[in-house]
Amino acid sequence: MQGLMWVALGGAIGSSARYGVGLGAGRMFGTGFPWGTLIVNVLGGLAMGLVSAFLLRKTPDAHHAQLFLATGVLGGFTTFSAYSLDVVNLMQ
Repeated sequence: MQGLMWVALGGAIGSSARYGVGLGAGRMFGTGFPWGTLIVNVLGGLAMGLVSAFLLRKTPDAHHAQLFLATGVLGGFTTFSAYSLDVVNLMQ
């Protein structure tokens, strides 16, 4: 049950950050292309690699940190479902 709490807390943070990046990208670059989705997926993919490598190397027993950061924060930040919706919207 404690693991679920860490994922939920991280997910709330990551999803909120994703929403903020989407709004900011729309204001900066316009809404003709899903820049927010591109930005969060590039940044999130890079961050996922760095966080995972760091956690595995420095703290092999950091299960809660991995749940919070990788699954929660970055999982909520880089939502693949948002990418899929943007692709459908662009096709229309």
